[in-house]
Amino acid sequence: MWWPRKFEIGRFKIFLCLGINYTMSQTTSQFWNWFKQHQDKLTQINNPNSNENDQEELLDSILEQLHLFCDKLYFDLGGLHGESQEFVITAEGDVDYFDKVEELIEAAPDLKGWSFIAFMPARGLGDTTVFEDVELKPFEMWFLPLDNKNKPKSLGFRICLPNYELVKNSKWLKAAVYKVLDTALGEKVFAMDIDYIEIKELPHGDLEAQGLLELKDLSAFVKWKRKKLAAL
Repeated sequence: MWWPRKFEIGRFKIFLCLGINYTMSQTTSQFWNWFKQHQDKLTQINNPNSNENDQEELLDSILEQLHLFCDKLYFDLGGLHGESQEFVITAEGDVDYFDKVEELIEAAPDLKGWSFIAFMPARGLGDTTVFEDVELKPFEMWFLPLDNKNKPKSLGFRICLPNYELVKNSKWLKAAVYKVLDTALGEKVFAMDIDYIEIKELPHGDLEAQGLLELKDLSAFVKWKRKKLAAL
């Protein structure tokens, strides 16, 4: 039997700003006004010909402005130079600040060439995920759905690793697995819909006969299971 709980390991900050204490002194309008004033420079962040020091200073400035609105939020900025840019606001899975993410994105301006996104979206599985001293190969990982009779509408999973014996003693194992799941499911789904995760060794024998599914099917399974649980 397992009990639902909040995840204890935070998400993985895109940019760190150490030693600075921010106050929430900026409104959504002030943040986006600053963004609009600097959008020409911001579109050059992913320009391979840009000066690296200038890029870092601009990224630090974005984070500073964002933390003036809420110091629990972070961001990801992506897109090829010359194409549409994505600006993602994340609370790193901290549900206590999801409302701040939504508040900021709802106030986002309509700017040509920009997409403003609330929460880190699902990115699918990569061939390899490395977090500190843990290396995982998501396409070799499997999962087993778990049930809790006392919490029938909760979702829990056993994540099974083929290299479990090699990484089981790492203090970064849980964070590495969470990173894989976060990328596979997206920030909001992972934080809001998954109640329990345990990590075990991949068993021997016929995995499908033991009820296991390949990790690549996790996102589809969660969507299906959510619909089924909603009908209870």
